[in-house]
Amino acid sequence: MEPVKVDLEPLRHAAGFGDILAYERICRTPPHRRFLVILIAVLLFAAAMLAGLWFLGRSDILAVAPILGVFVVGYTVLAAVSFVWYAVGLARRVKVAAFAWRNGWAYADLLENTRRPGAPFARVARGQERAVVACDDERMPFELGVHRSVARGQEGATIQRPFAFIELPLPSSVPHIVLANRRRSIIPTLGLGRGAARMELEGEFATVFRLIVPEGYQQDALYIFTPDLMARVLDLGSGAEIELVSDRLYVYLPGGTRFDRPATMAAAVVLAEEFHRRFSVRTELYRDDSAGALAARAGVAVGLRGQRLGGSGVSIMAIAATAGVLLLSAGVTALSLFGGEILSGFGGS
Repeated sequence: MEPVKVDLEPLRHAAGFGDILAYERICRTPPHRRFLVILIAVLLFAAAMLAGLWFLGRSDILAVAPILGVFVVGYTVLAAVSFVWYAVGLARRVKVAAFAWRNGWAYADLLENTRRPGAPFARVARGQERAVVACDDERMPFELGVHRSVARGQEGATIQRPFAFIELPLPSSVPHIVLANRRRSIIPTLGLGRGAARMELEGEFATVFRLIVPEGYQQDALYIFTPDLMARVLDLGSGAEIELVSDRLYVYLPGGTRFDRPATMAAAVVLAEEFHRRFSVRTELYRDDSAGALAARAGVAVGLRGQRLGGSGVSIMAIAATAGVLLLSAGVTALSLFGGEILSGFGGS
């Protein structure tokens, strides 16, 4: 089989104004979200703020209430910074799209409410995926993008950090296995796999990863994650987390992963090709001997116990934020109840 070759040239050039306009036209971006519309809105807002500042200065209101001028300038700077942040993100997506189209791959600017079986996708009530690239090359069929959770009302509890992902198909369904990263937590794994086995790996692997598998499937996990495969995982994805669920393999990367950079995209393609090849070899003949004869006749490859780890995972950041709010609330309450006595005690001393 010929080695995978991709054209990285579109990623080596910055996106121009014409590229952005063409991108929005191809992606059918709604008019209110287009670059020119937002640019004009920001310029009009800045002009209105400056006119308001000039009026306040002429009427001597600033001499009495200078805080008004601070608010006007602050909102103007905030609008400018927000627009720059939006424009930079848009330009990066334009480069990723140009790369995908140059190589004959599919691209989507925005996907909402996708139903991927991975644990971090399932725990959010509403998610968005940006700059999604889909390749149907049989040597490395994959999808990659950046996932963000979006909350509305009571869905606020499902908010989690953005993360980048690479999705690869597997030739057969396998037990739900998570290779969690000890050095960098990317997806919420605290509480994931309640009652499951947490396997300690050997050698250098143990300092980077730990395996979370359904109880009773430890040998199955070792059959898939052989030492030679783990060595390549360590080489290619030491900063990632990996999940096998159903007939899908997910590689999770930090949300700030820059797929618009040639080196990053090249590394992602190499990882996709090698992981697809190696994990396919280890999983294509997999069958769960404990699934039972009835499941085997029905074509079910994995028994009920091994199909999904218990729990949904809790973000450590969410726990830290909640603890911080509780501590702050406790401090404010204590100060309001006993602050007078404390201050009087200091005064008396």
